[in-house]
Amino acid sequence: MANEIRTKDVAEAAFTTTMASLAAAAGRSSAAITNTNDQPAALISVTVYSGTAPTAGGCYTIYLLRDTGTIATDGWGGSDAAFTPVNAPILGTLVVTNDANTAFSGVFDTAPFGPLGPTFGIAIENNTDQAVHATEGNSVEYYNYYVPEVQ
Repeated sequence: MANEIRTKDVAEAAFTTTMASLAAAAGRSSAAITNTNDQPAALISVTVYSGTAPTAGGCYTIYLLRDTGTIATDGWGGSDAAFTPVNAPILGTLVVTNDANTAFSGVFDTAPFGPLGPTFGIAIENNTDQAVHATEGNSVEYYNYYVPEVQ
């Protein structure tokens, strides 16, 4: 009988990203995550909570950031800080409606971009014409490693 390859989930953990009141047309990077066990991929869960009503059809763009120790995506410093993406790969977007105080959520897979490498993070760019909600805990970002495992 042939073996099966199933996905082994590793416990979910949070990114450190200060999203409260992130201005329109601004970006923010997370603090770096050290990939201690060299996990190959992760699912990235992002919820951004709008403040005043954003422009319908605008979006929050989520980018993957990596640092090999020699080269960092777009010069990313590995900290929770203002960030302007240039060449960072886009994990996905959260397209918004014209609703104030609303959670916009999505889950994005890093696997199509190759191995995560030793250090990774995300950046979120606000392209909604309005600032993100001022309450820090409303917007959250998590990652969950997953590993193919022979059964």
